[in-house]
Amino acid sequence: MTNPDPTRLSRSQRGVMALITSPRRLLRFLRDPAAPKLPKAMAVLAMLYVVMPADLIPDVMPILGWLDDLGLTGVALGYLATKAASYEDAEDVRKENEAKGGGEAIGVKPVGP
Repeated sequence: MTNPDPTRLSRSQRGVMALITSPRRLLRFLRDPAAPKLPKAMAVLAMLYVVMPADLIPDVMPILGWLDDLGLTGVALGYLATKAASYEDAEDVRKENEAKGGGEAIGVKPVGP
């Protein structure tokens, strides 16, 4: 299987690919105090949901209990990946503008919840 063309991927797909290929970018996003707080909180809450014994569907129901954990974690990681990709895009534009001698990025939607 060949690698997908990054220019043809959606923002969420690029985010997931960035999680897989470059976990350091995700760590940079998670450690940056200027990055949006909601995606970080959702990732922590998803991890807590997986390890907590009280679930929407208890883990004692072998297949269904695991599937709800997997589904919630997938949604949370997809959201985190999308926001991390948006953050990276905004940072790249900001750095390009600073290199050109400009100030704030004009026309870039702020990254947030």
